[in-house]
Amino acid sequence: MGLFGKNKKEREKEYMNRLDVPLCLKEDFELIIDDVFTIMGVGTVATGNISTGMCREGENACVYKTNGGVLETIITTIDIHTKERKSNGCGYKTEHVGLGLRGVSKEQLEKGDRVIVKNANMYGM
Repeated sequence: MGLFGKNKKEREKEYMNRLDVPLCLKEDFELIIDDVFTIMGVGTVATGNISTGMCREGENACVYKTNGGVLETIITTIDIHTKERKSNGCGYKTEHVGLGLRGVSKEQLEKGDRVIVKNANMYGM
C-alpha cells in the first residue's frame, strides 16, 4: 500500500474482480442506449450501461429498435467511463460506456434501443 492508499495496480485488480469477468464471458452483450451523438473522427456514438456480457472493438452488433426494426453495425471504439482500470478495448457488465458504431447515423438511433452482440462463450480467459 502506498502513502495515499492502494496503488493503481491494486485498485485495477480489485475492480476487475468486482466485474466478474468469467461470468461476463458466458453471456451475450446487451446495452440499452441512453444517449446518442456524433463525434468528429469517430462517427455515431451511443452511450449506456451494459446490462449483460462484454464486448470488444471490431465485433459485429445489431441494434434492436424500440419500433421493431433491426440495424446491423460494427463496434469501432469503446470509451469506458471509469478511471479505475486501463482500457483494453473491452466493455464489461455494469460499466457505463460509449460505443462508436459504424454504418448508422445519429438520426437512426434513439433512447431505449438495444445494442446486442451474440458472443456468449466466444472468448476465454
